[in-house]
Amino acid sequence: MTRLSIGIIGCGLITQVEHLPNLLALSSLFEMVGVVDPSAKVRAHLAHVPQSRRSGISSTADELFDRRPDCVVIATPDAYHVDLTLAALARGINVFVEKPLCYSPSEAVRVARARDAAGKVVQVGYMKRFDPAYLALRDLLLAQETELKAVTVEVHDPDFWPFVAHRDVFFGDDVPADLIAENGRKRSEQIAAALGTTPSIDTMKGFAGPLCSSLVHDVNLVNGALAALGLTAGRPSGTTLFKGDSGVAAIAQVVSSGAPLSFTWHAIPKLAHYSERLTFTFEDALFELRFPSPYLNHQPTELIERRSSGLALHEMLHRPSYAEAFVEEMRGFHGAVTNQKTVVNTVEAAGADMDLLVGFGRLAIVG
Repeated sequence: MTRLSIGIIGCGLITQVEHLPNLLALSSLFEMVGVVDPSAKVRAHLAHVPQSRRSGISSTADELFDRRPDCVVIATPDAYHVDLTLAALARGINVFVEKPLCYSPSEAVRVARARDAAGKVVQVGYMKRFDPAYLALRDLLLAQETELKAVTVEVHDPDFWPFVAHRDVFFGDDVPADLIAENGRKRSEQIAAALGTTPSIDTMKGFAGPLCSSLVHDVNLVNGALAALGLTAGRPSGTTLFKGDSGVAAIAQVVSSGAPLSFTWHAIPKLAHYSERLTFTFEDALFELRFPSPYLNHQPTELIERRSSGLALHEMLHRPSYAEAFVEEMRGFHGAVTNQKTVVNTVEAAGADMDLLVGFGRLAIVG
């Protein structure tokens, strides 16, 4: 088995809870050669992890690039994803980049061209596409013979706090002020370019948060499942934002069939409960995925199949595996880089996801 050298750029929540421990555990597949974060306090915290200390802890991406790793994980604030991906590809480095890849679909085209010119792999961090329950759902959908009637997504999200209290997570408060300002400026400029106008503060928060940070996962799942059925999502028809990043409801339709696609996300910041449901409805069957909080490892997603014989309702709970989606996506990335597997979450798929989300964002501006 080929062992790939890898480094991580950005050591916030998702790196500390998932990417760093998972990559270290996959030591037969990956050799950690460096981690990067602009916070000196975070770097000091990571120095307590022996493997991180031995591999090298840096303050800039260029220091990691100079070590010429086979791969990098980019887990920085969203506004830096494209620039760092392009910089890594220019140095001949394979890239795993967290979602969203970008805010504008045109930026995905730039990344795809750079990827092809470099002859390297770029995989986007949609771990739910590796969820065993989602893969089982896709198989059930392929076997379904009746017409799709509707797809619904409903999320209630308290954020991460209830689910990482037991973890050793550290957040630095010493990121340089000019870097914080630069991040805000880049994000505002990129969102304005994607939406074609400068949105209000509330619209920008709703677009960057509920849509591009949370529902982007569900949009990706829906697009992937529809593609397996030979279907595609059509243009959005409505979006409502509630107090910026407090809630969002969005509607679109499946091309040709007209089946409605509905997405809702609501913040519940003072309730230690997470709920995420994705439902595919047919005239004779209903398939529902119930996701746990993404920060809880090895908590299996529930796949519920409902059918009936006359008045008798039959429910089946599918539990195909306890495999962790965050781990499986790294196995998938390794397989793609070593030519053993195809890339699951491609740049093109990320561009299609953003095309739908940008449509929702634009409707929020005019609606």
